[in-house]
Amino acid sequence: MTRYLALVAVLACLAGCTAPPATDGRAATSTLAPDLPEGYTEAPEPSPPCTKAPGGTLDPAGGPLGPDGLPDGPTVRKIREKGLTVGVSQTAQFLSKRDLATGELSGFEVEVARAIAAALGLPRGDAPVTLVSLPTGRRLLALRTGVNAAKRSLEVPEVDLVIASVSVTCGREQEYGLRYSRAYRATSSALLVRAGLPDVAGPDDLAGRKVCSGAKTTNGDELIAIRDEQRRRGPDRALTVVTVSDTSDCLMLLQRGVVDAVYSDAVILLGYLYQTPGSVLLDYRHPNSVKTAVAVSGDEEDLVRLVNRVLDDLRGGRLQALYDEQFAASPKKIPLSVPDEPYVR
Repeated sequence: MTRYLALVAVLACLAGCTAPPATDGRAATSTLAPDLPEGYTEAPEPSPPCTKAPGGTLDPAGGPLGPDGLPDGPTVRKIREKGLTVGVSQTAQFLSKRDLATGELSGFEVEVARAIAAALGLPRGDAPVTLVSLPTGRRLLALRTGVNAAKRSLEVPEVDLVIASVSVTCGREQEYGLRYSRAYRATSSALLVRAGLPDVAGPDDLAGRKVCSGAKTTNGDELIAIRDEQRRRGPDRALTVVTVSDTSDCLMLLQRGVVDAVYSDAVILLGYLYQTPGSVLLDYRHPNSVKTAVAVSGDEEDLVRLVNRVLDDLRGGRLQALYDEQFAASPKKIPLSVPDEPYVR
C-alpha cells in the first residue's frame, strides 16, 4: 500500500507539477527539489548497432492448432491454466494509463491485452489477466527468455507479454532473446515543446536546449543521431540530449522546466499534450516510420502465433474502433496506421 501511495504522488506530479514561465525563452528554473529521475544523463550512449533486419514474425497457421482452431502449444496451455501476465505502461495516456482514484489501467494497449486474454478463454478481470506496470528501460527484461534469466534482477517481475509501445528492432531481439508479434500500429517520432518556446519547428531550432527521450529506445537513438549530425555542422548548432530510464519522466522534467522539449513516439506525445495544456506538439515528424508490436519470448513460438491470430482478427475493424474509443479525448488526432507484412513459417 505504501508503494502504491508513493506511485500516486509521483503520477500526480506528472499531471500538475509546473514551473513558472521563463522570461528569456529558456527553460524555467524548477521550483521543486532538484532531484532527478532514475537514469538521468546528459551524455547518453546509443544502442549497439545492428546490421540485420528483424527476424520476422510467425504465421498463426504455421504450427499446431487446438480444438478451437487457435494456435496451441505448451506455453498457451500453461497460460490457460494460470492466467495471463502482461507488462504495460501506467503513464501513457490513451495507451495504458493508471487511474489515480481507482488504481485501474485503461487504454488502447490495455484493450489489446484483454483481447488476447479473451482468445485464451480467460474471463475479463484482474485475477486471470494480470497487468504489470513496467518502466520503459526495464520492460523487456521482464520477458521469460534464457538471455533475460541470466541478467534479470529481483525487482523485475516475469511476464508473458510486453505491450508497451515496443518498437520493432533487431537489436532487441538479440539483446533480450525476444520475438515480435505482427505490428499493431506504426508511428514516427515527434517533438513536444514547452509553452512559450518561440520559433521552433523541429530539432534544428533547438540548438543549446535540452531535449528529453527514453534511454535505450528507438526515439532516444534517433535523437542522439540528430545531435551528432548537428555537431558535424557546427558545435553551436547542436541540441543537448537528455535520457531517462522511463520516458514518462521526460514529461515531469518538461513540466518542471528542466528540459525544453520531449522527443518520443507521436502517439505517446498526444497523451503528454493532454496532460500539459499549453505545451505544443509540433508538426515535425522523423522521416523513419517505426512499427510497434507485442514482445514475446523467442522461446515460446506457440504464444507468438496465438498473439498474431488475435491481431489478425482485430484488423477486421475492431482495432480501429478500439483506437478511436480510447483516443476520443485526445487534443489532436493522429490516424491509426497498421502496417502489413508477410509472415515467416
